[in-house]
Amino acid sequence: MGKFGLKITKQDVKDILKKRWWVMLIELAVIGVILLIDLLTKNHIEKTMYIGQSHTLIKGFIDITFTVNTGAGFGIFAGNTTALTVVTAIVLVVVSVFLLIAQKESEWLRVSLLFIVGGGIGNLVDRINPGYVRDFIQFAFWEEFAIFNVADIFVTVGTGMLIVVLIVILFKEGQKNKKEFEEQQASAEQPAMQDPLDAPVNLNPMLKSENDYNFAEPSDNTENGGDNTETHGNGAATFTVSEVAPSGEEKNKEDKSAEIDDAEAE
Repeated sequence: MGKFGLKITKQDVKDILKKRWWVMLIELAVIGVILLIDLLTKNHIEKTMYIGQSHTLIKGFIDITFTVNTGAGFGIFAGNTTALTVVTAIVLVVVSVFLLIAQKESEWLRVSLLFIVGGGIGNLVDRINPGYVRDFIQFAFWEEFAIFNVADIFVTVGTGMLIVVLIVILFKEGQKNKKEFEEQQASAEQPAMQDPLDAPVNLNPMLKSENDYNFAEPSDNTENGGDNTETHGNGAATFTVSEVAPSGEEKNKEDKSAEIDDAEAE
């Protein structure tokens, strides 16, 4: 399966459930812990504080201010609870299916998606019941910044991690493709080595011939006669190439064959 591919068969699902079930249990536990922390803190704030009440948690840094949000994270799209509920549910289903089938993806990619899923489920539960998201964390040094909750923290951190991971993956893929392209270019530019046996016949008559040859240095009495002897030279160095004479047995066979042919002709 390629990067982020969603093509999967029933056999793939069986293999995943058989070989990766323990990883899936750990990931479900991570989502469960995020959801548990988020819902417990929301319920505690709702039981101990009234809407609009505020007190200092870390002086000059964090205040606890209980408020409700009918929009998305950090107060955006306020008043669109139903639409946000539907969109959030669809996104969570898609991401969950991806986590199920993309078991070979980067661990950091999976962790970022787990954070997003855990936080998304926490706020989705609030939108279904009581119908709004309970926020309570506020920066004391930045009062204009939206009040948020634990689920928002995990969604934000997960989204940031996801962006970084995707950039790293794209960079690595780019480097890999560049290296493959350079290797292809180098192999294309390198001339193919020619087999000596495929050279022109006039350059290697001995290699192309099926006959056997003997090499002998020429003497003053050597005569280059007949069709079976060749003399090659380059400057002062010369050598004579002659075909090996057939053996006695082969010559007798040739003589007998010639006698039979003459008898038939008469």
